[in-house]
Amino acid sequence: MTTQQIIEQRWQAASIRDNFIFGKTFEMNPDLCRRFIESILNIRIKNLSFPEREKVVEARADSKGIRLDVYSEDKGNARSFDIEMQITNNDNLGKRMHYYQGLIDLDKLKHGQHYRDLGEVFIIFICPFKVFSDNRHIHTFRNLCVEDSNVALNDGATKIFLSTKGSADDVSATVKNFLNYVDNGTVAGSFVEELDEAVQLVKSNKKVRLEFMTYEMALLDRELQGREKGRAEGRTEGHVEMIKNFLAVGAPMDLIIKATGWSEDKIRQIQDDAREQPQS
Repeated sequence: MTTQQIIEQRWQAASIRDNFIFGKTFEMNPDLCRRFIESILNIRIKNLSFPEREKVVEARADSKGIRLDVYSEDKGNARSFDIEMQITNNDNLGKRMHYYQGLIDLDKLKHGQHYRDLGEVFIIFICPFKVFSDNRHIHTFRNLCVEDSNVALNDGATKIFLSTKGSADDVSATVKNFLNYVDNGTVAGSFVEELDEAVQLVKSNKKVRLEFMTYEMALLDRELQGREKGRAEGRTEGHVEMIKNFLAVGAPMDLIIKATGWSEDKIRQIQDDAREQPQS
């Protein structure tokens, strides 16, 4: 099976649990994003900025950066919201969330600003597995004093884990229906009906499909380069294969140049060579 066929299969099977589909759906439907956040936090949001999918946050050149699935802001109330689809449980969710909060804060506080300029930040992890040992759908964390739990740190940070495997009556019907939709694809309730329709529209969009294909190819290329680090010949073969796959799905030339670092002349030569090869 070719790389293109593998990625095509991924596209056909992709659902709301896929980071790309999840982020793209909320990016293209900001009102759904607003209503989803409101249903989790029981707040009203008047001015939610357009959701930003795959926002890249880095502390410095040599540090580990992060890509946020869905990041949005309520500028009027200085609140930030990061929603992450966490498919894999690596037993490091607490530390992962810790790191996300640190980089988000660092990204928001510009040079010369005071610490009081940091607004509230809400980080929400959606997990299709049991996060803790109880039967809750939701676990909300804020910093409290160990010696006196009535004393709050008031640092403005709220961290929330949503589990699709909960059974307690601890979230609204909208949130519960959403978690069931993530868990097994069940469509129930007006919000999830709208969300599922939005997902289907995303998947029927040819431009989005091309973006998914190029995105997945770039990921596969990074994996290939990681495995063959230090082997120039292997990296070259990997880039040639990736360029062929980019060309096969009609990716624009400027995107291929940016992804590979190769010149247009080299890419055109690969394209010409591929045309001359007999089709299998």
